[in-house]
Amino acid sequence: MTTNVRALFDAAAQDYDAARRQLVPYFDDLYGIALSLIPYSATTPIHVLDLGAGTGLMTALVAAAYPHAQLTLADIAPEMLDKARERFTAEQARVNYIELDYVQQPIPGQYDLVVSALSLHHTPPAQLPAVFGRIFAALKPGGRFINLDQALGTTPENEGIYQQTWHSQALAKGTDELTMSRALERIKADQTTLLADQLTWLTQVGFTNVDCWYKNFRFVVYSGDKVG
Repeated sequence: MTTNVRALFDAAAQDYDAARRQLVPYFDDLYGIALSLIPYSATTPIHVLDLGAGTGLMTALVAAAYPHAQLTLADIAPEMLDKARERFTAEQARVNYIELDYVQQPIPGQYDLVVSALSLHHTPPAQLPAVFGRIFAALKPGGRFINLDQALGTTPENEGIYQQTWHSQALAKGTDELTMSRALERIKADQTTLLADQLTWLTQVGFTNVDCWYKNFRFVVYSGDKVG
């Protein structure tokens, strides 16, 4: 992942969470379905990795639902991780942080669950299969990967519809001009790929039970398992 991506998200760290619900029109559906796919009981002491964790929004939802989980946040942007540390001040004993460029570096540790939310679409398409391979290697046998992300339109016309729909819905939710301009600047770093390709690559690196559980225009939630 490029230095440019790191700089963009470091700059966005201060107001990133405040704008999340405005810029992600189907926020409750996306995050709710991602949480529902976690295959463990609430009392299970699982170890969870949030890959591209940002300020820790996805981790916070997992932490609330799984009070016995150990949580590791990995992100390329140190300013984002600093905001995450502020979020989890009261839970320091069960939260760890890794500054990581997952496109270039192996993922340290072994986890029962790897989650990612709106991060992997910054990966160059040619390198995304290798990232999926690193995620697979970081999972314990029997573990699951859940990705909440974006998919490219299947034609240029469909991609145009995705973009216009997102823009209209974000404005309708109250996104102001400054927030929108910052979001559009970050979008320049996006390298979104087709959903079909993403699911195929997951299968090719060894994931089983691969499926997309939710899709609304460009926003998707899918998962894959590492058979024990």
